[in-house]
Amino acid sequence: MTDTGTIQRNIQIIRALSNDLAAFLHGLPEDIWRDAETYASPCDQWNVADVVTHLIAIANMKTLSIERALKGSVSPPMGWRKTSAEERQREIAALREAFDEDLFPEFNVSCLRLNRLLASLEPEQYDMPAWHPAAVMDVSRLIGLRLMELAVHGWDIRYGVDRNASIARIAIPYLKEWVPNWLRACFRQPQDLERDVTLRFALTDSLGEARDLRVRRDGFSLSESDPNARPDAIISLDSSAYVLFLMGRIPIRRSIRRGRIALDGDQGLAERFTQWFVGI
Repeated sequence: MTDTGTIQRNIQIIRALSNDLAAFLHGLPEDIWRDAETYASPCDQWNVADVVTHLIAIANMKTLSIERALKGSVSPPMGWRKTSAEERQREIAALREAFDEDLFPEFNVSCLRLNRLLASLEPEQYDMPAWHPAAVMDVSRLIGLRLMELAVHGWDIRYGVDRNASIARIAIPYLKEWVPNWLRACFRQPQDLERDVTLRFALTDSLGEARDLRVRRDGFSLSESDPNARPDAIISLDSSAYVLFLMGRIPIRRSIRRGRIALDGDQGLAERFTQWFVGI
């Protein structure tokens, strides 16, 4: 059984994130949409306008999925088929071009429709199964995914025009709890690892304690730092950079050079993080 208070707070955070992102988008120059190819994002092969289009598409998908779940259906919507990464990239580009100058209004409409639906749900409906391209899951999990998408892709969009951008502070507590799920999905067993490696993340803000990521040949763990353990590297960074690093969004060398990350210890081992955890 989901915790009703937590889910309702997540819905409030989703509303705050979408409103804040809408205000940010409203202030961007029209070239973001009209000359989209010149505004890159941290998402591989996607520009800023593509990321906005993706947020529209997944908002519409989640709205449809939850509406169908309320009617007892967990089947894929008519016409849906599994696609490759290349096909999805082409679909997003085609949808962005179809939206043209309506991209910003479409973002607002898609967020408003989904936010109103989420706010209308009764607590007993949070546990209802709903369709998602990855798997059938509870509505509460769809809500959590939307929070993650808005927070992380919101950063992708801001980073496209501001290299000092950070993840919205209101989303950090949820993302810290969620990021181990991402790591489990991304983990690739390092068969050439001769011994266990420990990377310590020393958080420089007030949003959490230090964490140790211990990587083994057959698995990994992420837990509170052990004061008796000697890490191979200590990575000092704020909570936003911590989430972004674990999600493979910020490369360690560039982040050190720009002062976003400080590292003490074996940099070579720290750089192997992206070999052990491959983004999906």
